[in-house]
This record gives sequence, C-alpha cells and structure tokens, in this order.
Amino acid sequence: MRIEHNGQWTDVPKECLSVFAFGVDEVSLSGDDRGLGIAIIGKPTERDERLKVLIFKHGDEVFCDQVVRCPNLDDPPDYIRKCSRDLR
Repeated sequence: MRIEHNGQWTDVPKECLSVFAFGVDEVSLSGDDRGLGIAIIGKPTERDERLKVLIFKHGDEVFCDQVVRCPNLDDPPDYIRKCSRDLR
C-alpha cells in the first residue's frame, strides 16, 4: 500500500496490514499539510470481532497501531478499555 500526501508517495510497511486477513467495512481519512491519518475497520476471517488498524503518516515516517481491548481489574464489569498495540 502506498500513501500520496502533498504530492509525495510513501510506502506503508507491510506489517501495518499484511498480518491480518480481513474484509474492509470502513475506511476513514483525516489530514492536513503536516500529516495524514487513516483508520481501517474490518472483520478478520478467522475471528468474529471487528478489527481497527490506525495508520499515520507524519513527514517521512509511517506509524501503525491496532486498537485492542486492554482490561483492567479496577474497571467496572461492562466497561471496555481500548489501547493501541504497535504493529511495527
């Protein structure tokens, strides 16, 4: 995958997406002159839950995270805490 931002092309590292086999349900883009953010939401073929991957381009660098559950024993039973796990 490549990202074009302000006329400059940047390759997205394969670790950002290739470790997951999923169908894409939603893609969101946000950006300005300084950077670009992409949120990809889909459902993995091997699991029954949705997956969210965030890709950020800032300057010449690309960062990618997966949003995962990170329960805490002090949280109420119905509370779902989410954290980011670096994919690189």
